[in-house]
Amino acid sequence: MEAQLITIGPDGEFRTIQEGLDAKKGELSPLVFFLQPGVYREKLYIDHPDVTIRGDSEDTTSIVYGDSASSLCGGVPMGTFASATVTVSAPGFRAEHITIANDFDYPMHRKESDRDFGKITGLQAVALRTTGFSDCVYLSHCRFLGYQDTLFLDHGSHQIDSCTIEGLVDFIFGSGSCLFLHCLVVSRGKGYICAPSTKSGDLGFLFYCCRFVCADTGVPLSSVYLGRPWHPKADPSLVPCAVLVDCFLDGHICFEGWTSMHANCADGSQIEFTPSQSKFFESHSYGPGSVASPIPPRVSIAKEQLPSVLGLQSPYWISLCKRLKVF
Repeated sequence: MEAQLITIGPDGEFRTIQEGLDAKKGELSPLVFFLQPGVYREKLYIDHPDVTIRGDSEDTTSIVYGDSASSLCGGVPMGTFASATVTVSAPGFRAEHITIANDFDYPMHRKESDRDFGKITGLQAVALRTTGFSDCVYLSHCRFLGYQDTLFLDHGSHQIDSCTIEGLVDFIFGSGSCLFLHCLVVSRGKGYICAPSTKSGDLGFLFYCCRFVCADTGVPLSSVYLGRPWHPKADPSLVPCAVLVDCFLDGHICFEGWTSMHANCADGSQIEFTPSQSKFFESHSYGPGSVASPIPPRVSIAKEQLPSVLGLQSPYWISLCKRLKVF
C-alpha cells in the first residue's frame, strides 16, 4: 500500500505533528510525516502502525518536551514511563534525520537532590519509549538527548543506525532487542550507559562498530560503567544482555566495565543482581577504555562465539547479524 506524505510545519499541511496524527487516525495506509525545520514542542503517543517521522536534519529539526517521573499528572507523579517525549505503541515506526529530546532540567534538580536526599527519586526523563505493540522499529541519523533514561526500548525489535544517544544514568534501557550500528554513545558525566532487562532467548542490546565517548573533558577518567542489569520487580527469570563488537571506548569507561544493580522485591526488601548473572560481553573493543586482558566482570569473547553465547532463538536476528558481518 502506498504511503501518504504529510508535511508538518509553518508552510505544511498541519502546523503540529499531533494535528497530523489526529487527522489521519484510522487510516490504513502507512504515514510519512515530513517535518520542516524547527523545534516541535510536543508530547506524542503514536499507536498507528507504519508511521515515519522524517526531519530536514537532526541539527535543524527536533521534537522536544520536558516531563520527568516527578512531573504531576492529576496531582500525582506520572512516573518514568509517562515522562517520554515520544511513545511508540505500534509496529513499523521509523524516525530519520531528527532529534528527539527530553529537556527536563536534570542538573538543576540533581543539585536540589544533593541537598535533600528525599528528593533523589523522580529524575528519570525519557526522550523515546517503545512499548505495547511496537516492533520492527528503525531509527536512522537521529539524536536522542536526555540525562537519565533517555532511550527506553521496552518492546519488540529495533535497528538503530548512525544515531547519537546522549545521557548520564541508564540512558539506554529496557527489555527490547536492538542492534546499534555505527552509533555515537555520549556520556554527559559519571554514570551508567545501559540497563537491559532482557527476556531469556532475546538479543538484548548489541552494539556494533559504535563509539563510546564523553561529552566534554569534564568527565573523569574511568568514571562510567558500560552497563548494569535491570530486573524490574526483581524478576529472576530475566537475563539482561549487552554486547559490544568492534567498538571504540574512550578513557571515561571504567576498568571493570560492568557493575551490579539492586532491585526492589514485592515485600519491600532488595536483591542485588550482578554482571556474572547477565550476558555482558565484549569482542574486539579498542581505545583508551578497552583492556588488553579482561578479567571478570569484564569478559571478552571471539565473534564466532557470539551466536552460541547469546543463545539467540530468533532466525531474524541471526540472519541480520550474519548479513552485516557482526559475527
